[in-house]
Amino acid sequence: MVIKSIVQECAGLPLAVITMARSMRGVTDMYEWNDCLEKLRESDMGQTDMEKGVLKKLEFSYNRLGNHEVQQCFLSCALYPEDKWIDKFELIEFFIDQGLIGRLNTREKQYVRGLTILKKLANVCLLEVHESTMRMHDLIRDMALHIMSVTSIVKAGKGLRRIPSEEYWTDALEKVSLMENYIEEFPLNMSPNCPKLSTLLLNKNSCYDLVNPDSFFKQLWGLQVLNLSGCYLKELPDSISDLVNLRALLLRKCEKLRRIPHLGKLRSLRKLDIFCCAGVEALEGLEMLVNLRYLDLSHTRIGRLPEGTLGALRNLQYLKVEVANGEDITNLQALETLVYCFEDVDDFNKFVRATFEKRNNLHYYNLNMGREELKDYMKVSDDAQFGNCERGVHIERRSHAIVSMGGALAFVF
Repeated sequence: MVIKSIVQECAGLPLAVITMARSMRGVTDMYEWNDCLEKLRESDMGQTDMEKGVLKKLEFSYNRLGNHEVQQCFLSCALYPEDKWIDKFELIEFFIDQGLIGRLNTREKQYVRGLTILKKLANVCLLEVHESTMRMHDLIRDMALHIMSVTSIVKAGKGLRRIPSEEYWTDALEKVSLMENYIEEFPLNMSPNCPKLSTLLLNKNSCYDLVNPDSFFKQLWGLQVLNLSGCYLKELPDSISDLVNLRALLLRKCEKLRRIPHLGKLRSLRKLDIFCCAGVEALEGLEMLVNLRYLDLSHTRIGRLPEGTLGALRNLQYLKVEVANGEDITNLQALETLVYCFEDVDDFNKFVRATFEKRNNLHYYNLNMGREELKDYMKVSDDAQFGNCERGVHIERRSHAIVSMGGALAFVF
């Protein structure tokens, strides 16, 4: 009788019924079922018809997650465009960028935790799974946006050509997603006063000559994640240098970018990604980013970094760079993933000798010799769970390769 009443409260909507059933899986005590029914009935009070029929019923499953970390990861998925299939490893990186699973001390552990969270969300029908990608059903996403309605602006993939006007940028905002639009300009002299804003996603705005005035970031002191990847920016405004709480600065494939302002004040930065920013020739203040965990400088015009630069970044766990001082790299004891181009065999031998002597944390290698193009490093399957992956080295050179077999290095001519 109670179960029948719960189905009626879900308005017979299949997705709501399935989601509710998954949330209550394993519950055998009748008092919990009665309490569930009472909460569903209470949720109808003072709501619109739409919320009565669907959103508040689905929200029950969100509330039953019972873990703030998992709930925040779930809400983050709603910042992507409607119906978008998202690579699960991209989602995990996003969770890490926001610090949602950042308390673990290695990326391997963070990825395992991220995969566990995504599996839990799929098990209760809050995310759909297709091979290595995930997405939110429209109704589930509507529910998530309803929960975040006071603290977020989400206009992802809506065909926008302008930034929402300043009246929408309230002091309650925590997350703004304007990704995958056609934004051409930021209003001149616009300076949103949003002290709580932690995440700003402007990636993949595919218009040319995007102009971002210096005033825009002046009052965004709390910003932690700034994603401008895939935008046609020629330079970043100097005010970026003052975002002292920034954890992740993401500029992947900003192909027209020529200049990045001095980074020295960004001591909280954990991730800097300028992959394929082909016009960038230098980074000032990089050696001061002592909390950096993730650094991708590949496919840029940045040559060999000054000696000691990488050696100062002792907390690096992920490094992708085409040319560097091999000795600096061997001092990175926290390094887990390395994609690197050695200049010669001597440089490589020094690295191998130091790596095996110090028994560091490296799990994944993609190493090249000479100035050949770096290949993408291996992607890890769910079954591998990162910790179970075979440690391997893949090094290429014109006349021979050096590979690992069973943990031992071998030359192949």
